Amino acid sequence: MKNQFAVECHSKIASDCLQNGKYFDSEEEAQDWVENECWIFSGDGWICLKCHDAFMGSLTSHRHKQGNGLDGVDSGVEADDGLDNELETGIDIVR
Repeated sequence: MKNQFAVECHSKIASDCLQNGKYFDSEEEAQDWVENECWIFSGDGWICLKCHDAFMGSLTSHRHKQGNGLDGVDSGVEADDGLDNELETGIDIVR
């Protein structure tokens, strides 16, 4: 059979989650596809970029609600790089 292998998104927390990657003839091709599409391996499975964005957005929202800074408390501490180190959603993909 053709196109029977795809990698499943482990998280499925985003409303627009892809659920599965593209289907291929082999597991290796399916694995290569998710790696090339920059899915994140969690140690338990692969997470699609839509779910990663949803998770990072949730972390950002939680951090702002808690008023937590870089050191875990609302102290205004910034990293040595001079940036405000806000959590960002998504990953900039270079193609």
